[in-house]
Amino acid sequence: MSTTVSTEPVSSSPQVAGKGQAATVAIFGASGDLTARKLLPALYELWHEGYLSDTSPIVGVARREKSDESFRNEVYEALNGHVRGGAISPESWERFAARLYYRQLDIASPEGYPGLDRQLREVEEKAGLPPNRVLYMATSPDLFQPAVDALGAAGMIPGREDSRWLRVVFEKPFGHDLASAQVLSGNLKRQLREEQIYRIDHYLGKETVQNILLFRFGNSIFEPLLNRSHVDHVQITVAESQGMERGRGGYYDTSGALRDVLQNHVLQLLCLIGMEPPALFNAKDLHDEKLKVLKALAPGDKSSVGKWVVPGQYSAGVSGGQPAVSYLSEERIPADSRTETYVAMKVMIDNWRWAGVPFYLRTGKRMPNRVSEIAFQFKLPPLNLFSTVECEGDMCDLVGQRPNNLVFRIQPSESISLSFSTKRPGMQYQVHPVTMDFRYDSTFKSGLPEAYERLLLDVLRGDSTLFMRSDELEAAWQFVTPVLDYWEQKKVVPEPYRAGSWGPRGAEDLLWQAGHLWRNPTA
Repeated sequence: MSTTVSTEPVSSSPQVAGKGQAATVAIFGASGDLTARKLLPALYELWHEGYLSDTSPIVGVARREKSDESFRNEVYEALNGHVRGGAISPESWERFAARLYYRQLDIASPEGYPGLDRQLREVEEKAGLPPNRVLYMATSPDLFQPAVDALGAAGMIPGREDSRWLRVVFEKPFGHDLASAQVLSGNLKRQLREEQIYRIDHYLGKETVQNILLFRFGNSIFEPLLNRSHVDHVQITVAESQGMERGRGGYYDTSGALRDVLQNHVLQLLCLIGMEPPALFNAKDLHDEKLKVLKALAPGDKSSVGKWVVPGQYSAGVSGGQPAVSYLSEERIPADSRTETYVAMKVMIDNWRWAGVPFYLRTGKRMPNRVSEIAFQFKLPPLNLFSTVECEGDMCDLVGQRPNNLVFRIQPSESISLSFSTKRPGMQYQVHPVTMDFRYDSTFKSGLPEAYERLLLDVLRGDSTLFMRSDELEAAWQFVTPVLDYWEQKKVVPEPYRAGSWGPRGAEDLLWQAGHLWRNPTA
């Protein structure tokens, strides 16, 4: 499919216009992997593109003793060769490094926060900035509450009438189940207002995910088709080819696929494809419509959890062309672990638009490809008037009629594709399936920003549209917690599946019962 992109300038470069957002960005947990791999590269790209002011300090905060200079050296190692431009020029590095600072702090200890506040003010005065701050909690969840309480005790949280502002970003997991999420939200709100809390889900910063709303509500030819009258079923797949690399086994075994991915990433994608058009395109109205989807979410079979949810756990196999050990043989995994590395479920949205349309959700580790996509399969025409020809090389055969599919590919190679039928050349009316593809990398040559870039910029701007509100979070936990409770009460052992496969047989049966098959997308 060919696409035409306008070359007319729509606005001046933010670097030239000097409109970069100005605030202090303090990263709590600055010695961690997330900071090095995602946050610092995102902040560098924002600064390099002119979205982050030249005056904005970036302050790493962690327990280890470290000088500004050693922190800057670590940042250089993390960035050089790992940003979009590849190697960083000496001039760019000198300018960027001038804003980098490190401050030592025991995050769990309130005694150190008054000193941190003084140190941040010194940095801000040096930069000529007011004490407007973004605090990024790149820490373990057990430090969220102690850190926020310490911020409050040190007077570092501005009141509603204060001229300065504070925004605190929290990484997932945000709670372990419904009860813990409610407790955490309630405790945080003793110190912070909802508009100061940013619960980040990096999936919502991906370009294709953001494009879902524009595609649905900005194109009059598609929106009327996305409902129970035309859609047969919907599949959402978030597949990972990796296992327990980088020592993640200790964390993952306390979480599992349902908590780690489905409760947040997958359900948020479901909200975006299932929601009604908001009255206004603003954070409040978008969150309200997403909440309605979560409240209308229902099991695919109300008789028993085991009828609509399938947990799996990978056994030994081949992944990425290399031998892969079983989950139970991974480092830091107990030999009797019942943690699921895969989960599939059939759910319904009990509202006017989607009544009767099954939504199949799945996520798993050690799958054949790292790929995430949303696929709408449309209903077949009421009469099959034409035969369908499929060819492989010079060999062609008649096959059953194929349904139309609309697919949002989120990763990798972000794209949107639409399959439909056309007449095969020749003297007979034979239907041939074809696909129209829109691919970001072939249409837009500038490259896509990373998800964390967009989300950090939204925090700096005070835009919470792509972040989870507390009632959304609780509604998501309210749906999945009964599944977790059922597995625990029944001591459910996940069904094994071979590493490098698409999951357990039970997941295939979940769709087969309704005459459906999983899509097995290539990377």
